[in-house]
Amino acid sequence: MLARVLYCRALVALVVVLLAPALALAAKPEIDPSYAEGKTVYMIGPKLIAGAAQNQPNLYMHAEELYLVAYPQEALPLPSCYVPQCNPCFHAPPPFIFHDHVLTGAPGLGKDGTAGEYKAPWKIILVKYTVAAVSDPNFVPVKSVAELDQAEADGKFQVLDSTATNPYEIETGNVLICPFVAPEA
Repeated sequence: MLARVLYCRALVALVVVLLAPALALAAKPEIDPSYAEGKTVYMIGPKLIAGAAQNQPNLYMHAEELYLVAYPQEALPLPSCYVPQCNPCFHAPPPFIFHDHVLTGAPGLGKDGTAGEYKAPWKIILVKYTVAAVSDPNFVPVKSVAELDQAEADGKFQVLDSTATNPYEIETGNVLICPFVAPEA
């Protein structure tokens, strides 16, 4: 009986030793590349506040925009060979899992950059390219809010809500709170 108990303890210890690296990796937060003013920055360990527009309206009202710029799945892979930052990422609704993140700002972009606009939390807004826009072999993704606004004006995004003030955008009502890490992350 004692031998069996010792065997079971040794087996459990072995399993813990073998699984420890996997558990450590699983505990690490996800790092998501994002565009801000044409530069790549990285978000880490996001915390989502679902329904913030209703549950925390003051927080939502003061949040900056974080655009999930989605790619039509029927157009993938892209002729330009561009690969979305999230290829796929499952923190978005299924039609939007292939996407880039475009932010209004990020820390470290300087006084004349977007540092003055940077603040968390982020209001999550969905947009999606048209198949025609991403089928161009010379396609280049939007990497700033100014480029996104111009692409909307140029008809490069799908109409997602024809009754909205901006028919190309869906405000999810959710807020994301997350820190940033260095570009070399």
